[in-house]
Amino acid sequence: MTPERWQEVKQNFQSAIERPPDERDPFLARACQDNPTLRSEVESLIASHDQAGDSIEAMAAEAATEVLADDRAIVGKQIGHYQVLNRIGRGGMGEVFLAQDTNLGRKVALELLRTEFTRNEERLRRFRQEARAASSLNHPNILTTH
Repeated sequence: MTPERWQEVKQNFQSAIERPPDERDPFLARACQDNPTLRSEVESLIASHDQAGDSIEAMAAEAATEVLADDRAIVGKQIGHYQVLNRIGRGGMGEVFLAQDTNLGRKVALELLRTEFTRNEERLRRFRQEARAASSLNHPNILTTH
């Protein structure tokens, strides 16, 4: 998929999921009227988004309750099935830690939101939306989201 194509799919996907489920089909009919392949790609992302919703929300809520102000306090802790090894970055919404997935035996990046963002529904919605969109993709240059 070209970057231009991905942007088109992503834009239509994001516009569709911002609508109530009963308004998505008419929206896609208008937005993808001359391109059934585009519509199929967007519908596939929507299906993945709808299927992944509960597990992502549960994981985000669990992680949010574990976030501590002091980096040293979180390193070494177990969050779900992730063992936190060390902090590897800090961003606008939170911190990213190197963690070990104890179920699958692999290292992962675990992003934990700052406490004030866990109380902001719009920030949480955007975080979930980005995670769902990223989790639907499979490409060597795109991060896999679990």
